Amino acid sequence: MKIGILGTGAYGFGLATAIRENKHDIIMWTAFEKEMESIVTTKKVAALPGFVVPDDIKITTSLQDAVKGRDLLIIAIPAPYVDKVFNDLKLVIDENTHICIACKGIEENTGLFINEVLEKHIKTDRIGVISGPSFAVDLVDYSTCGLTLATKNEKTAQIIKMALENNYVRLRVTDDIIGTEICGAIKNVIAIASGMLDGLKAKESTRAMLLTEALHDMEKIIVEFGGKERTILSYAGFGDLLLTCSSEKSRNYRFGKLLGQGVSSEEIDDFLAKNTVEGYNTSNCIYKLLKEKEIKIPMINLIHRIVMKKCEAKKILTFLIEKD
Repeated sequence: MKIGILGTGAYGFGLATAIRENKHDIIMWTAFEKEMESIVTTKKVAALPGFVVPDDIKITTSLQDAVKGRDLLIIAIPAPYVDKVFNDLKLVIDENTHICIACKGIEENTGLFINEVLEKHIKTDRIGVISGPSFAVDLVDYSTCGLTLATKNEKTAQIIKMALENNYVRLRVTDDIIGTEICGAIKNVIAIASGMLDGLKAKESTRAMLLTEALHDMEKIIVEFGGKERTILSYAGFGDLLLTCSSEKSRNYRFGKLLGQGVSSEEIDDFLAKNTVEGYNTSNCIYKLLKEKEIKIPMINLIHRIVMKKCEAKKILTFLIEKD
């Protein structure tokens, strides 16, 4: 198959590595000329030390070249940029192309999840969402991992499975797109809280307590938004929450650890400037979205206060004891 990947970040290359195992034709797109030149010249990706970009993966800054004639298009760009990219994409995408969303988050101004932003611009039912415990550094190292694939289109499921499944990547299919999107977005917020516990030098038992409470809250949110309860036990739910909340490979976790350590505002700002911390914006988006829909999730409210309003991170310890 011919596959285009929008985004040349670490996760885009992680997925490209899995796709390449299946001998598909791959082209990757970046909006930045300097980034393309760096990748083409050095064959390196800053966030993936030791990884060498294969010669048969093409890199382009032309959205049309990345999209035209592709059987499958994978979206692997940060959530804040999807609206503009989708607006441009609708002018060049073929109507028969299947789309796989591989990024997580909520649009800040509208409260829309990524699939909803896509549907705002492009009228198609050929949409799938992948989510699950899969660090980019593990994917390029050919580590065995599992992903949730959410789609309501059987052909789209077949196409995405043909692209990604191999002897080390497994996909489990569901039709719960909104539940999968919620899990992918909120686990980054919970990962910040888990990192805070590390920064506060809390023990593993305390982290387990946090994750148990978070699972209950995430399940409630999924159901309130019309998703399925069982999605919380999928790769996108429990699987990704467990991974992201227990590893310093997660930028969200490392950001939370800094908050827990009580470092200066300058250090926090420097970390945010140098790293994409999805949970930072998502903590604000999900807080506003839940407030608008009158859904009470005290854990999200507290994380929002700590991240956005400089509330003391140690309050999370008291919260866990007092939570209903």
